[in-house]
Amino acid sequence: MRILSKAIAATTIFASVLFVTSISSPEVKAETSEIELSDSVLDALTTEDFVQAYQIVNGKLDVEKTSDDILDQETIKALNQIYINKNRPLLKSSTGLPVSYDRLNSKEKGYAKSSPYQAGIVYNCSTAATSLAGKYWVNGTADFHNGNAYRHAVWNGIMTREMDATKAKKWADAHEYGQKGVGPQMDLQNNATGRARYAALKANDGIWWRSPTYQEISNDIMKQVTSGKLVRIVNGKLVKTNSSGKK
Repeated sequence: MRILSKAIAATTIFASVLFVTSISSPEVKAETSEIELSDSVLDALTTEDFVQAYQIVNGKLDVEKTSDDILDQETIKALNQIYINKNRPLLKSSTGLPVSYDRLNSKEKGYAKSSPYQAGIVYNCSTAATSLAGKYWVNGTADFHNGNAYRHAVWNGIMTREMDATKAKKWADAHEYGQKGVGPQMDLQNNATGRARYAALKANDGIWWRSPTYQEISNDIMKQVTSGKLVRIVNGKLVKTNSSGKK
């Protein structure tokens, strides 16, 4: 009888362990499962929000020692919190970025959803390029002007610095997705020049471990613009850039 009681007790304990394990597993899974950026949140975000999330993550983590997956997860958390704090479905237009960058097209949304931290890098670079364009050009953020050509080239140059030329091209091409005509042709050409100029600066630097600074990239692109190496639109046609509009 005593043996039977022990057997029953052991069976009861084993069953309890199985029961506890079975009810605990979903909680562990939920805790470790990845979160995603929902379409409804993504549709309401502006590029300025990605910049803010990027800055939050950079202030929180040592990004050089953190995996891309964790960076993306932390960026999604930051973006979701930004969305909640705004507490409205549509967000106000950015004050730091050109109007055309305020809303993401379908290609950009796809990239932002799969690589949100990378999107933060892209739009942080866009903010920097826009700031430099406004500093040095009268019409730095207006389409078709020399300043616009400068801005696109600088944007791609510093994106290449922060990521690499392949990723920079992917995002720059995505921004022109679905557009036709001479306008996107101009932007794509100036974007390519910006990436190429960064590669040239890096190759000629002489110090293999150092990356050209934003100011060095800006100075080089300025020379390209004023010497006619980039393009702008005049009377519906692509023409060489010049120094017109430079402050």
